[in-house]
Amino acid sequence: MIIILASIAAAYLMGSIPTGYLIVKGLKGIDIRTVGSGNIGATNVKRVLGMKWFFGVLFLDALKGFLPVLAVKILFPQYQFLPVLAALFAVLGHTFTLFLNFKGGKGVATGLGVFLALAPLSVICSVAAFAVFLWMFKYISLGSIVAAILLPAFVFIFGENGFLNLVLIFAIFTAFFVVYKHKENINRLKEGTENKFTLKTQQKEEGPVKPENKKKAVKK
Repeated sequence: MIIILASIAAAYLMGSIPTGYLIVKGLKGIDIRTVGSGNIGATNVKRVLGMKWFFGVLFLDALKGFLPVLAVKILFPQYQFLPVLAALFAVLGHTFTLFLNFKGGKGVATGLGVFLALAPLSVICSVAAFAVFLWMFKYISLGSIVAAILLPAFVFIFGENGFLNLVLIFAIFTAFFVVYKHKENINRLKEGTENKFTLKTQQKEEGPVKPENKKKAVKK
């Protein structure tokens, strides 16, 4: 029981590290929650710091999910359910971060990291689907939603590990969770107001601060 609780706590705490917030705050002195969409993830970081830090935050957010799951798989192989449990709490840590009053990101990058440890071949296929939709439509949100929805299908098809059922259940949960966290993006896609992805820093295009996001950040 101690091993299980410690693994869950460690995964949640690692997932909770608000990398995008900390990097933007450290380099620019800006609260990322008052910029653009108000999200602390890689896409919003790009609006402030550019493409280099988009990839930097994406990598670090994925690493937050990958490391605790991999560690549990290596250290406690006798608990086949524990990697999935660690994966769940790493994603929850990112989306409900302890360090920002439980207001975090959307879980896509950290979800990518945990599934790289759980079902790498399925992730490669989902990332390929993401890339295709991003290339075709230029919307990161749409690519993320499609990749998340397809992930359970890939996990089912490939059956990469001995605890397939748990991973599949978690993949289905993750798909629903990611779609839910993108509900505002879905509304903007329907309205035709969602921002398209470009290689340029977008802060000037959108304006540095959205008033509603500024109010939310001040309250926090």
